[in-house]
Amino acid sequence: MKRSESRESLFILLFEASFNSDLEAEKIIALSAENMGHETDEYSEKAFAEILANLEAIDSEIKPFLVGRTIDRLSRMALTALRIAVYEINNVTDVPTAVAINEAVELVKKYDTDNAAASYINGVLGSYVRSRE
Repeated sequence: MKRSESRESLFILLFEASFNSDLEAEKIIALSAENMGHETDEYSEKAFAEILANLEAIDSEIKPFLVGRTIDRLSRMALTALRIAVYEINNVTDVPTAVAINEAVELVKKYDTDNAAASYINGVLGSYVRSRE
């Protein structure tokens, strides 16, 4: 599986988890495979478990950059993409920051119905990265 495919798989798992927060990561992976024929790989499963285990910390890093919005007002799609990008920027050394941002924007373009969401995500992540430099 290419990394972009792994990331999309991760996106689907995290989106599913946003509706089933009481289930463990392994159960969500199993249900997704069983009900949707969804494939995962080592990268998507590892990242999924790590993001779920650190959701509060990841969200606290995102919150200061949500100009004019709160976490609760973001679409689940947009929030999922932000969580993946912040996780990758902070934890995955072989993913360049620009790639993490671009992939998040592309996922939002593909899955979110809000046409402005991709630009907003790009701005949030750009601000986040600049604050770290």
